[in-house]
Amino acid sequence: MKYKYSVVSGQANISGQYTKRPVVEVELSRGNQTRKFLALIDSGADQIHMPAAIAEVFGIDRNQCASRSSIGISMERTEGFVGELTFHIQYQPESFTAPVVFIDTDVPVLLGREGFFDRYRIKFEQDHDTFEITPVKLQRKSVRRY
Repeated sequence: MKYKYSVVSGQANISGQYTKRPVVEVELSRGNQTRKFLALIDSGADQIHMPAAIAEVFGIDRNQCASRSSIGISMERTEGFVGELTFHIQYQPESFTAPVVFIDTDVPVLLGREGFFDRYRIKFEQDHDTFEITPVKLQRKSVRRY
């Protein structure tokens, strides 16, 4: 499925034009709670990241979760915790459940490589102002026994 890049309010590129980013609507759920968010597809993010406030919305207790630190573009370590949510990407046929690193900073929902890119083939076509998300078959990892 092809999607259009979205204009980011208040952001301009070096030439002074509006910045456009690969943003998609995602429906997040846990139990019987569901909320929709806009998410940035981020090939530079190792995992799916979200603000800790979203974990609170879904009743995820950080004290019951594994700790996880992340290093972003600033190269400073940020402490967080790992929970799990179910995702449904707009216009995609199936939902999936994946781990999320929740951090105490004001970041957008970032769809990173682990949990997202291993389920979808992402084709960025910035020159055409589009990006494509195509489901891939998950292959079971074979365990080599010695």
